[in-house]
Amino acid sequence: MQYFVRTMEMHRDSTRVFSPEVPCTGLAAAKEAAKKLVLSSPPKLMLQADACFRNRNEVRTKYRCWMNERGEFQESALV
Repeated sequence: MQYFVRTMEMHRDSTRVFSPEVPCTGLAAAKEAAKKLVLSSPPKLMLQADACFRNRNEVRTKYRCWMNERGEFQESALV
């Protein structure tokens, strides 16, 4: 099982991938990396980061954080 973080812009006009996947050692490290990426980005960018794991060809998102339209940090644990 491989953990990683992926980021993307969350504008209504765009969901383009912002950077390559960032490999992590575990879920906790992936969550912290996701938070760090979102909080260090300009709020206008409305960046979203997902902490995911890959098992063979299956990818599951376990945590998501993002900046909303007002520049507020939001987060959600996903099942």
